[in-house]
Amino acid sequence: MSRRFAEKGHSKGNLFFGLTLIVAGCIFLMDHMGLIEAFEYWFLLPVMIALSGLVDIISPRKPEHIAKGFFNLVFAFWLYVSIEQVWGWNFRTSWPLLLIAFGVQHLVGGLLTKKEKQE
Repeated sequence: MSRRFAEKGHSKGNLFFGLTLIVAGCIFLMDHMGLIEAFEYWFLLPVMIALSGLVDIISPRKPEHIAKGFFNLVFAFWLYVSIEQVWGWNFRTSWPLLLIAFGVQHLVGGLLTKKEKQE
């Protein structure tokens, strides 16, 4: 099945992103229908972001996808820690961590891409 998707130009990232949107939409729809409280399922967002990062790390199509995957893991960690206020961190106090992680992502991604082009 994955071979068929690859042959037609579908990427695992697109499929995962589509699935994430469907799950989020179902949760919000059930919330509006009064079937569940969507806020109780907030933890799914960091989990989905972390899974996306793992997919990028495990099956990278390009070297820079590994850097993107690690950024997604850091972002998911930051989101969870900020919402739960672990170690006293919250969105206001911990946002510089995202700047650092984003900078590292681009630095490593650029180095990996440059190294790949030299080989």
